[in-house]
Amino acid sequence: MDKIEKMIGMIKANGDDVWVAGPQTEVAVADLERKLGYKLPPSYRSFLLHYGSLKIFDTVISGVIDGQIEGDSAGFVLDDTERYRKENHLPRHLLVVQPDEDAPYCLATSTPDAKGEFPLVCYDLQTGDIDPIAANFGAWLLDTLKAQVED
Repeated sequence: MDKIEKMIGMIKANGDDVWVAGPQTEVAVADLERKLGYKLPPSYRSFLLHYGSLKIFDTVISGVIDGQIEGDSAGFVLDDTERYRKENHLPRHLLVVQPDEDAPYCLATSTPDAKGEFPLVCYDLQTGDIDPIAANFGAWLLDTLKAQVED
């Protein structure tokens, strides 16, 4: 988490708009897991516990906000996922962690690795193609933040 904190600080120092929901409780994360019906991967779970949800400019990383697992605005992982399922026939095994109007980034929950991590994929809303992006949420988040720092 130190690397993430450092990169968020660098993004803010560059004058970029950053919003962090803030740390979420174990109870809220466990509620999310119960609602989903599976255990979240360690890197995403850690993100939720330390940051909850994150927004840099108009890029949202969905999660839990104010101890709530559902809400009316973008940034709630359950609502973002359900919206794509209803509007775009998102496959049930995908969990949206970054909404996008053309191709949301998702955790592929059907293929955990030995550590319980899910690969991060991009789901093309037009074609239905699912393309691998990163081995896990943690690696993807670091790459995403690094790219923002370099912009």
